[in-house]
Amino acid sequence: MGLNSLDHYNIETTLPEETIAFYCDALGCTNSPELRPDLPFPGTWLTLNGHAAIHVNFVDNDRAGVTGSIDHVAFDGSDFDGMCEKLTALGIEFETAQTPDISLQQIYVLDPNQVKVEINIRGEI
Repeated sequence: MGLNSLDHYNIETTLPEETIAFYCDALGCTNSPELRPDLPFPGTWLTLNGHAAIHVNFVDNDRAGVTGSIDHVAFDGSDFDGMCEKLTALGIEFETAQTPDISLQQIYVLDPNQVKVEINIRGEI
């Protein structure tokens, strides 16, 4: 018994179009509103490999503040150079870090809601 991996995280946003564009265009998610149950509030699900990894609720008012208690959300990724090139081409600012002794490269980027997204790429150093 225990935790195995991140199932999903939820974002409440007053910027639905920008949020969907960021996660789909920059990070490669698929907007899959057809998978979302008929809930009493608007939103969508963003999928990775068919899994609803990011649940997005569309709200009129930012109830939590900039990021609430969340510091960042991390994803496992691949193709460090390709990801950096894509973010640069989209005009999205990001930072990187490398830890060669554990073969880890990281990309840090803020989504339109100021949620810090960490992308961990292992084994490409």
